[in-house]
Amino acid sequence: MIELLVVVSIISVLLTILLPSLRDARSQAKRVVCKNNLRSIWTGIRTYSLEYNDRTPFFEDPNLTDPNADPFDPEMPTSVGNVLFRYVKEKSWVCPAAVAGFPANAGRGKWKMTYTFSAAGPIGKGIPYDANPAAGTGDVLDPAVSNYMHFDGRPIRLLDGRRYVSVPALNHNAKGNWNVKRAVIADALAGQPMIGKPKYPHFGYVDKRLDLKAARKQFEHNSGGGGKKPAYYELHADGTRAEIYLTRFWVPHWPGY
Repeated sequence: MIELLVVVSIISVLLTILLPSLRDARSQAKRVVCKNNLRSIWTGIRTYSLEYNDRTPFFEDPNLTDPNADPFDPEMPTSVGNVLFRYVKEKSWVCPAAVAGFPANAGRGKWKMTYTFSAAGPIGKGIPYDANPAAGTGDVLDPAVSNYMHFDGRPIRLLDGRRYVSVPALNHNAKGNWNVKRAVIADALAGQPMIGKPKYPHFGYVDKRLDLKAARKQFEHNSGGGGKKPAYYELHADGTRAEIYLTRFWVPHWPGY
């Protein structure tokens, strides 16, 4: 009996040591799949662009107004899923670590899409780039081209996740002044992300973002200060260049930004 108890105790100790490692390995595997999904979707967007004279896709997001809408509903030909359907593998639409997705009421494990996109707008309300009366003025601070770039059929060279501002900013490039960067594709977050209470799909933790340059400290302040935070994946693009970040949520309480 004593020997049996000793063996059980040893097994318990080993399990206590091994379980966190197994959980981390499983989480890491999910993160690899999610990154590959984003790369696959981006490849689909680039392929679409090559077929349509270097334009980004024009698509609308039915889930902006109805989380329970089917993003692949054939009655919505301009939805994200339908526009990119033949360019992206079906399995690439769902992150294995997702905590939210669409249709929302389908429930965990039955979502058809678990990513969000910077679409032109909700179904029936999106405005194609060329139809925007402010487009084509040549001014980099033109509201049609500078205030976050959406998938609205514009030339792909204009695609950019930065928000350019006319006021002085902490960073500057050839397009203008900027402080923040927004994803063009990102994991869907559950909870209440717009008031700083998101539920993250990944167990990975980050303590800083390296893509914000001089604005990083401002970002850290807006995302709840220093220290490690749970994270999610987002794809940033600047023209045809794209990068994937495991990042923390930015709480947008910064007036004017």
